[in-house]
Formats: sequence, C-alpha cells, structure tokens
Amino acid sequence: MKEMEISVAFDNNKDEVLKILSQFNFIGEKELYDTYYIDPLRNNLKPEKDLRLNETFRIRRSNATCLITYKKQHFKGKLWTYSDEYEAEVKDYKTIEKIVLMLGLEPLIIVHNKRRIYQYKDYEIAFEEVENLGYLLEIEKLSTDAKNAIEIKKELRQFIRSLKLKNVKELNIGKNQYLLSKKLGYNLKVFNDTMYK
Repeated sequence: MKEMEISVAFDNNKDEVLKILSQFNFIGEKELYDTYYIDPLRNNLKPEKDLRLNETFRIRRSNATCLITYKKQHFKGKLWTYSDEYEAEVKDYKTIEKIVLMLGLEPLIIVHNKRRIYQYKDYEIAFEEVENLGYLLEIEKLSTDAKNAIEIKKELRQFIRSLKLKNVKELNIGKNQYLLSKKLGYNLKVFNDTMYK
C-alpha cells in the first residue's frame, strides 16, 4: 500500500481545531502506542546521521488490536513524498513483542498518540495529541497513486489551507524521528513553514 499524508502543527488551541473539524464525518477515537525497532546487525532500520529513517519496523498497540508494520520511505531530496507500507494484524501483543526481541531487534522509540479521526471524501483527518510533542493534524489521502505523489501533496496542502488554521507548519520528518531528535537533543529542521504562507 502507498501511504501519502501530511502532518502539520498550528497555533490554534484544541477547541478551535475540533470546531473546524466538526464539519467532517467523525469516525472515532484511538489511542496508539507505536514501538519502533532497530536491528543492531543491519543498517536498514537504523537512523542516518541526520536521524532520517529510510525504513522502519514497528509494533502498534491500539485499543484491542495489534499491528506489525514495515515502511520504506521515498524522498525527493530531503523531503518525504510517500511510503510503501506493509501491515498485518496480529492477535497477541506480548507474543509478537517477545518474538521480535528474540530475533535481536531492539526498541528505538515509543510514540504515544491519542487520535480523533474524521473523514472527508477520500481524506482521513486525524487530530493528534502526541505525548512530548503536542497537537498535530495529519491528513492522509486514502486512494493514491505514487506516480502522482507531488500532485497529491499539493492537493493535501490546498485542503489544509482551506481549514484556515493559524501559523501552519508542515512536519518535515516522521513523528518517531521528531520524538527521537528531542530525546537525543538534536537540533533538526523539524518543520517546513514555507508551504502555507
């Protein structure tokens, strides 16, 4: 599956954003615990010097479900365009965690995220409260063609502009990478704020 999305920060408070999102179809709430792993014997899951993660493996716990996910990121220069995402549901979190650890993978970072999810046409809109990062808005195009990644990103940005949020800044890296940079004290260029001026 091709994953194409944009995450942004903003200066609105929570109530203002939820009021804006109330015009869309409310799907529900989820609480996510995403544990990302590295393989000490191979480099493909390890962060690069700039902490960019080109490939990721995670276990996601969400309410009563558990998913394992592998992603391969595609970039244009330093800007992420889309991911190839492979995901499967597993029954028992404790068992899959034990298997992964016994295979030698090590936890890299855990992202704890509370989401309120909405839908509009073929967009999934998630208002996110991410522990140690704050509020973010993630817009994902549900039906995508990677050949048109640049055009789809333009479409997503136009939709975000239509929400009329204050001082929008696009996340230039993944939430896992953003959290990792904060944890390690790296001063990364986290946001691209030129897209919404």
